Amino acid sequence: MKAIALAIALLCGSAQAGIHGVRSSFLLGDIWRDKLSTSLLYLSDSWSAAERQSHRDRLLNNGDTHIDLYVKATRGHLAGGTVNPDGDFLFRLRELRASGLEPVLWLIPESKNKDHEAPMANHLAFIDKTVNAYDKEASAYVVCLECDEMFSSAEVNQMVRHAKSRTNKPIAVHLAPGVGGFKGDTSYYAEADYIFLQFGDHLTGDYVADTAMAVAMLKEALKLGKPVVANEYSLYSESAQAKALGDRLCAEGAVGTGNGRTVSFCGQQRASVPTAHGSASIVIGIVALALGATVYMQNDYSSVRTSNEEGLGARYDTDGTVFLTYRIRW
Repeated sequence: MKAIALAIALLCGSAQAGIHGVRSSFLLGDIWRDKLSTSLLYLSDSWSAAERQSHRDRLLNNGDTHIDLYVKATRGHLAGGTVNPDGDFLFRLRELRASGLEPVLWLIPESKNKDHEAPMANHLAFIDKTVNAYDKEASAYVVCLECDEMFSSAEVNQMVRHAKSRTNKPIAVHLAPGVGGFKGDTSYYAEADYIFLQFGDHLTGDYVADTAMAVAMLKEALKLGKPVVANEYSLYSESAQAKALGDRLCAEGAVGTGNGRTVSFCGQQRASVPTAHGSASIVIGIVALALGATVYMQNDYSSVRTSNEEGLGARYDTDGTVFLTYRIRW
């Protein structure tokens, strides 16, 4: 059974490399009035243990796998409070991971916090400090929220390069609404591993971005050749409208969502092997060894089956989907 468990773990790891498939609820409501309406301020000392538990339960109930967190936010203009840049968040991050939520750490908050006004040397030092303290707990980093409102593209790329020199975890860039942000400058993404894309018109009306606009924007971003997380497209991540748009964006090529969806898979297959058997076949072989099974391949799929046609197996289709199977005969 240990061999089978190892094979399953390896299989799942192959299916979701990096943060492909990320699923979070970046926004949950009125961030100006409702303290618990954004996960970004979860690390604030103003939150009680009960409030954090309630928030975790809410995210998990929404199907989340990850949680977006500020590691500093000093002004406190939102209802969620401030995040002390000198705080010790190790216990809270470990608690999140134990609950099933992988931390995505946002290094510099939005411009209204004024944290961006520090010299670049301070930002680079804060990256060092954060990575040294929390890299084992982090699943990824985002250098800043709406970076283009605070920094030049050269400065953003400098911070991304610096972060990459300190960690092997993925580094993402988030800008104001639009591909390339409000400037339309895609050079902001030059050094990033992931684009965390913000879609416009999600703060007025029904609080969900227009579907046609969002799909067009996503397709434009995908042309840049980097994986795109549809990070911000609704104020209410739990709404049916937000989830429907999240599902659509996954179908159109996003590798993750930040405002809710209903589908489980979103981009994971693109992280492994999109057109050939490659590493997926290697994992299939590992499963076979663990099960004492037979591996066979055809033009349309690879499979593992046990020699007696019973028990645990796996199948990899050419669309990138990996299936675990179990056959019982009686």
